[in-house]
Amino acid sequence: MRERIKPWFKVIGIELEYLASLELIKGLISSGVEENSDEENYFEVLSVLIEKYEEERGYKVEHSQADAIEVLRYYLSENNLQQKDLVPVLGPPSRVSEIMNRKRSLSLKQIKKLNKSYNIPVELLVD
Repeated sequence: MRERIKPWFKVIGIELEYLASLELIKGLISSGVEENSDEENYFEVLSVLIEKYEEERGYKVEHSQADAIEVLRYYLSENNLQQKDLVPVLGPPSRVSEIMNRKRSLSLKQIKKLNKSYNIPVELLVD
């Protein structure tokens, strides 16, 4: 049986709190969040607090500004990576090519892997 999460919320005010909140979200994603559970409620509220902090700091990229592929391309260029570096996360080169050419969408599993492997926020990868 899972340990019950004790809700504790406050507005995120500093970078350290932001980073700790991101780690909490990653932990919830990796462990799986059951629908209609206290964990799901906690996840939702924490996501809103993170989003508010990102908006105030200018971190947030609006979905209308960039889609998942643009985010991936930006991430690759900023980290001096190539498309082939996505193969361990997304699958064979042909699948990576289809995704990067927008012929195939990212699956939820691939989004979770990208988040875990490269720390790309899930919100930026969901179209």
